[in-house]
Amino acid sequence: MTMVAPLEPDDPRTLGGFRISGRLGEGGQGVVYLGHAPDGAPVAVKVLKTGLDPVVRARLARELDVLRSVAPFCTARVITAMVDGREPYVVSEFVDGPSLQQRVAASGPLRGGELERLAVGTATALAAIHGAGIVHRDFKPANVLLGPDGPRVVDFGIARHDESETMTAGPVGTPAYLAPEQIAGHPASPASDVFAWGATIVFAASGRAAFGAGNVAAVLHRIMTTFPDLTPVPPPLRALVERCLAKDPAVRPTARDLLLELVGTPTVPGRTGAAANVSPGGPAQPYDPTSATSPSASPAGAHTAPGGGAADTMPGGGRGGSRLRVLAGAGAAVVALGITAALLVPRLAAMSGGPSPTPLPTAPSYVQSTEAASPAPTGATTTDAGGYGGGTDPATASAPAGIPQAFEGKWRGHIAPTAGLLTSEYDIEIELKAGEPSGRWKEPANSCDGTLRLTGASGSALTFRLEDVPKCVPGDVVLTRRGNALAYRHTDDLGLFAYEGTLTKDS
Repeated sequence: MTMVAPLEPDDPRTLGGFRISGRLGEGGQGVVYLGHAPDGAPVAVKVLKTGLDPVVRARLARELDVLRSVAPFCTARVITAMVDGREPYVVSEFVDGPSLQQRVAASGPLRGGELERLAVGTATALAAIHGAGIVHRDFKPANVLLGPDGPRVVDFGIARHDESETMTAGPVGTPAYLAPEQIAGHPASPASDVFAWGATIVFAASGRAAFGAGNVAAVLHRIMTTFPDLTPVPPPLRALVERCLAKDPAVRPTARDLLLELVGTPTVPGRTGAAANVSPGGPAQPYDPTSATSPSASPAGAHTAPGGGAADTMPGGGRGGSRLRVLAGAGAAVVALGITAALLVPRLAAMSGGPSPTPLPTAPSYVQSTEAASPAPTGATTTDAGGYGGGTDPATASAPAGIPQAFEGKWRGHIAPTAGLLTSEYDIEIELKAGEPSGRWKEPANSCDGTLRLTGASGSALTFRLEDVPKCVPGDVVLTRRGNALAYRHTDDLGLFAYEGTLTKDS
């Protein structure tokens, strides 16, 4: 049963003829209420955050028209919407059940047929959503509702209040479920939805986020540079999830092929296999935004290799002797999902190898620029402006024998992001001892401890390598003397993040 919280004093009691009786949840887009239609039928009413500019309101209206074309058997059907009023809202079918996030938190990981039903049901939903020319943009456990008739995927395709058609970068979604290309600055695409699906299945099978939790910068860094532990995912499903989590979007399966493989339907042979940069059970090659192939412009044929069908080669280079048959022997899963699979699989199978449908003109564009966003420099250069270093890059200077006396002590301060995708701010602590080749670095809020290894000095600036920080982000740290304080700058190796702040010495 769905948990319903009482209404708060400022919550509406009616909206457009729908009686509001409780709160179902609140998120980045707005508040979701339990409502009742004039005939008493329960509905979900999402009141979107105010401040939608005209461009986003227009996109919302167009996308709602497209959303109505999505097959309703695996989603929450949109009933009506009002986008022009003071409180824009969307009314959809009420799904009486917890989210996947709530279910795992309350009862632990899913096993056996329950996990298989989830995999097939959500893949079916993604295939239907992409088939309508829509990108979900925020696929995650909180947006999968476990209804009495199976999983339903919600909150897809709706324009966010903080995005418009004039935006040139910035991902939409939840950090732990962003794909590498989104972190690198590309818009969401069908391929990024498939990546999020893979991460969601890992969460469902293990009870843990695929790329860990805690420090947002560290999570994003792990998404870009490592591969998650898939041991909790059962073997038949594991290889498919592994391919979905490939760093290169071009080699992930489409949602259509994902579903076909889950139900054991052969896809068109001849496609290449998983990405070479995926290393099962260990670190992956970092995502390279300058070399990744952009996803296809069409949802049904998106991010496929030339030649057409799903991957035949399993990760690691081995040839798959037989197709994944996750449902083989799982009679309960077949019964529960037979109707939805029968409705969608024949249509998808007929599309395999054929021309991809043209996206609807009102749907989000899938075309990605082949030109990746230019990464920010990973080093920091001091200039004459403050009289530190005379314009010399400390990262290129030779390292001194040890930390100078002027930098000795325990330093504390607050750092904030100045570039990249981050908004979180942190307090840090640094301890340096004169003559030593390294110091200690701490970020207490996330229990991060690391080593600052001295690598260079120039004028009043020292450059360190921050390393041995499994819970946070390694990179280069530049400390510059400014009177009795230290100016702090931390950049990661991929040029995605930059943090700056001022540190003061403990008395």
